Amino acid sequence: MMQQASMQWGAVAAPTVILPAFQQLDSNRIQLIKEVMQHCINALATGNVLAANTGLVLMSTLSSAAGDPLQRVAFSFAEALGRRALQQMLPGLYGGLLRLDFPPQPPAVGYTCTTRLSFDALCPLLRVAASAANHEIVTAMEGEEHVHVVDLGGASPNQWIELLHLFAVRPGGKPSSLRLTVVSEEERLLSAASWLLHWEAARLHIPFVFNPVRSHIDRLCPHDVASFGVVPGGGEALAITSTLQLHRLIADVTSSNDLPPAADSADHQHRGKKRKGKQPPPPPKHEITMADALLRVLCDLSPKVMVLTEQEANHNGGSLGDRVRNAFDYYAALFNDLEAGGAPRASADRAALERTLLRQEIMDIVARDGTSRRERHEGVMAWAQRMGMAGFQPMHLQVRRFDAFADPGLLALQLSMHGTLRYWVAQDNTCFIIYANMTPMFSVTAWRPATTTGE
Repeated sequence: MMQQASMQWGAVAAPTVILPAFQQLDSNRIQLIKEVMQHCINALATGNVLAANTGLVLMSTLSSAAGDPLQRVAFSFAEALGRRALQQMLPGLYGGLLRLDFPPQPPAVGYTCTTRLSFDALCPLLRVAASAANHEIVTAMEGEEHVHVVDLGGASPNQWIELLHLFAVRPGGKPSSLRLTVVSEEERLLSAASWLLHWEAARLHIPFVFNPVRSHIDRLCPHDVASFGVVPGGGEALAITSTLQLHRLIADVTSSNDLPPAADSADHQHRGKKRKGKQPPPPPKHEITMADALLRVLCDLSPKVMVLTEQEANHNGGSLGDRVRNAFDYYAALFNDLEAGGAPRASADRAALERTLLRQEIMDIVARDGTSRRERHEGVMAWAQRMGMAGFQPMHLQVRRFDAFADPGLLALQLSMHGTLRYWVAQDNTCFIIYANMTPMFSVTAWRPATTTGE
């Protein structure tokens, strides 16, 4: 199955002409920063603390929390490398500082409701991904009267409102009932969302049920999945959406024997079917990541569509040097986009977003190791393999051009304040990839449980 899923994923062609950016990042400074960071990494690997400290001092001269985009991203990487150096010199102090900044079980690290709304206000990239995800859900639910959408977390409340609006104008009519299950630990978010969504659904004349599940992707358990209220054959068409969540589970492993029986069967693609005759022996015990385990469980729920939005990046490599280099290019593009949108360098919202979201992710990628490192971003090809192994197959996108369904506001944000192209969307028949200038940032893919040939 993995081979079949992988073979359907071709590379998305880049434009033939390099797109202009609002501010072309200084290639010489980038090269210098990367060389200094690699010097620090090499020094730490050999235990040469003095050489690492020399590199960090140089990094401090190249960075500033309030400077241009390159200085700001360099500041976050310098801080993360400094924490890593501290771990080797004074591990006790390092552990105390890291626990102070990043508790062992942080409440929805990254995209909490407030942070996500700030991100959407300053950067359009996730709004583009959300719009693509919503259109795939509504298209997959064509003709379905009773719809159940499960959000595993990470979506913005604005995405749910847009989803209601899309169902209200769906060709063929509104659904007879719409249930939205949202996984979140944020009590205030769930309470406010319940009121807002019920009010909007009533205004749009859509029978609506809001089902809050107070949990977090890091700790999603069988009881939480049962709280989704999915009843096989219950008459509801199920859609599942996950926004920047599943990569957090790659660090954790579980035994395949600990999965529910249906999810761990050797032929879990034959879901819900009773087999006659002698049953084969159970497969040998082996370990899989919690991400793969959860995907198997979700596949057993028989969703009509599962939409996956993830960072289009490789920050999960074994080499620290590779992780740091790849992550620097990725986050430099994000910091640059915040400036391209016109947010002043002195903006409190911009500074808070950079420090509470982007800094946390960079710190996690650079300074943490083992199961405490949660931001294990992988590209669409890696997710295609994981989805295939879990029993999913890719769905062909029904809408091939983003500008065919994007709202005018999002299209207007394609241009920076100086009139140059800020972001663009590449599509093939199986995925959307959102780019900031020439850097891929987020991917959106749609999946359904695989069927056996001939069935």
